[in-house]
Amino acid sequence: MDRPRRSARAPNKAPQLTAPKSSIRSVKRRPTPEPIAPEVQLKTLLESSKSDLVSKEMSEIINMDTWLLLSSEEQANLKTLLPPTAFLGARESIGKDHPSVEDEMNVDDEVSSELNPAFFNDPHFLAACRTFQDHLYLNWFSAAHIRKVAKYQQDITDGTVAAPWKDEVWERDNPTPVVPNVPSTSSFALAGASSEVKLPTLVKNNILRVGDVLAYRRGFAGAGITVEKDCIIDFVNPKNHSLNIRTLPGMAHNLPAELLMTSQDAGGQSTMNEGLIQTMTISSPSMLENALLDLDGRVEKSRRPNGNAWKSFTVWRWRAGAGYQPYDSRGGRENHGTLFYLRGSYYHEE
Repeated sequence: MDRPRRSARAPNKAPQLTAPKSSIRSVKRRPTPEPIAPEVQLKTLLESSKSDLVSKEMSEIINMDTWLLLSSEEQANLKTLLPPTAFLGARESIGKDHPSVEDEMNVDDEVSSELNPAFFNDPHFLAACRTFQDHLYLNWFSAAHIRKVAKYQQDITDGTVAAPWKDEVWERDNPTPVVPNVPSTSSFALAGASSEVKLPTLVKNNILRVGDVLAYRRGFAGAGITVEKDCIIDFVNPKNHSLNIRTLPGMAHNLPAELLMTSQDAGGQSTMNEGLIQTMTISSPSMLENALLDLDGRVEKSRRPNGNAWKSFTVWRWRAGAGYQPYDSRGGRENHGTLFYLRGSYYHEE
């Protein structure tokens, strides 16, 4: 007989008593928020873009019902901020200089101090409320924006944020090329040979005279500017025929009237400060050009081209019998052409 096989299955475990798991979970309590000071709440309400007033309907907050909730003293303080048309009995008024004004005696001209209930539904008042909400949303009542506006107003007073004049912007962006005023082409044909004529030669032959205004104008594309500056011949050295030139310092363009008129026109009196006048002695147009650019101070020497300075100066002179004109920027003088043209004409005539 076969022996019974022993089972390899693990025997059933005896029942054990286990403690039931607690179904209650510990709940974390949120910390109690610290109370906000009333001043901070009011500041946020009236100045911050996160204010609840931004999205509220203002007619539900400011109306006749809420007005009646205020004390008499509070109402009296707020009435001082309201226009006369907000009260009962207000009448339309016109200026004293209006043709419809009639002389009449108004004995009872005092407006009632009682607020008109229709004021809170007035379109002007409702529009002002919406404007207040817009400014509040844009954060225009914040201290940072107020400082920004104050700085901008101060800069306007100081003139540091003034926009450049449109004509100056156009001339800066579109410099006019300097074209010599030459009525005839004959001087161009002899330009190569006429270059041997020097400035003292023109002075010696009375081509340039005392009282002539030399108007300098040249555009510098690299710097994006056009330099214009006038100077006047004050004295001619009889020995070497060099020129004594007078002009103003800095970027001043036109000469003052004291330099443009003759001593006879000035009556021998001058109110100009001689310390403001720059005097120089020159013997060539290039020397004069560099001196004027040094006074102007906007073009460095390394950025100055080696072009023909003869074409950058125009001679202005009174015609025979003419005198000083106070309303002209050059005293009534007429354009006699550039130094380049005068040199070519002199060479051709010789």
